[in-house]
Amino acid sequence: MPELDQVCIRIYAALVRAPHSSTEDVGASTGFPPAVVGEHLADLARLRLVVHSVGRWSAADPRVAAHELLDPVEERLRAEHRAAGTALRRVAELRQAFMELDPLHREGRRIASRTGGVEVLIGRDAAGAAMLASALEAAEEMAVMHPPADPGGRVLDQEAAQRDLAVAERGLRLRGLYAHTALPDLELRSHVDRLARLGGEVRTMAAPFAHMVVFDDRVAYLVHRAGDEGGPDGTCTIVTRDPTVVRYLKDLFETAWRDGTPVQADERGYGEALDEVHRMVAELLAEGLKDETAARQMGVSVRSFRRHVAALNSGLGAESRFQAGVAAARSGLLP
Repeated sequence: MPELDQVCIRIYAALVRAPHSSTEDVGASTGFPPAVVGEHLADLARLRLVVHSVGRWSAADPRVAAHELLDPVEERLRAEHRAAGTALRRVAELRQAFMELDPLHREGRRIASRTGGVEVLIGRDAAGAAMLASALEAAEEMAVMHPPADPGGRVLDQEAAQRDLAVAERGLRLRGLYAHTALPDLELRSHVDRLARLGGEVRTMAAPFAHMVVFDDRVAYLVHRAGDEGGPDGTCTIVTRDPTVVRYLKDLFETAWRDGTPVQADERGYGEALDEVHRMVAELLAEGLKDETAARQMGVSVRSFRRHVAALNSGLGAESRFQAGVAAARSGLLP
């Protein structure tokens, strides 16, 4: 809907004084250029405040214009407001009902903790819902370790990104560990930038050894591929609240975190991790693995792995993989 600005008001006043005026007449009486007059007459027409007939313009009754144009809009907004009020009341009722179930859920978890503290969740959906609940309950920190993505797979799924932000936006400490090879991923880089603005920290390492999430030294999740036993998506998640096990897993994370390479916000490419990536490539070449196997271990495509090999050869001044292996050993890339 157009704005009723001061130019429109002056043009409307001119037509009240001189009905059946042409565009040129209005321009002459107001001093506005013809193009400006034409543009604002079109706005007034959309507002039903002027009528056009046989090349002439006249002012319309503003009460009629309001009735024709604004009454339907107002009625629609009132109806939407009533519907929104009803929907909000229903949401509040459901929220209250959900909260009344919370004591039952907490008691079930306490019983599970007393009987061994281990729970198995089948499928990504069940694990995602449980992790989000833990994220909302967390009071201090979430520590996450992400394994290398499958070749062609997403480095960061949407649920994990939302969970990270839910924790960081509450002002809790968030630390994430990824594989060095995840660094060029644009989605991850954008996510790292958002987390950095919220105080989150991200580091990378050569080969994260588990998909692990720990909340407050209180509960830990271990996600792994279980094949047919993992439901439709092949994912199985072990949840433990046993203090000794959680502490052990957190210690493993802390060791990996200390050795990780910090990722800087707004940094692109491999940054400080480039030497580590070259070391990984050299070690895989030294093992004599096929490109497909080596790429899978790095969590990259075969094409990307071969690009890494070419970059390593270039950096070492080698013309073949054999020469690269010798040069890598001499340079200290290989033990």
